[in-house]
Amino acid sequence: MTLKKSHKMLLVLFGLIYLISPVDLIPEFLAPILGWVDDGVILYGIYHLVRYNRLPWNLFFNKKKKP
Repeated sequence: MTLKKSHKMLLVLFGLIYLISPVDLIPEFLAPILGWVDDGVILYGIYHLVRYNRLPWNLFFNKKKKP
C-alpha cells in the first residue's frame, strides 16, 4: 500500500513533532535506554516512509512470504 503525498507529509510532520516534544511515550528521564529506543523506532519509521514511500509494516505484522 502506498501513501498519498499529503498523508506522507503529515506522518513525517507528526513524527518530527513527537521527537522534538518533551511529551514522550517512554520519557528519557525515567528509563533512558528505553526512551532512546522509543525515539529510534519513530526515526526508523520516518526514514522508511521517506525512502520507500510506505510504512514499515514489518514492525507490526510478520507476513511470511511463500517461496
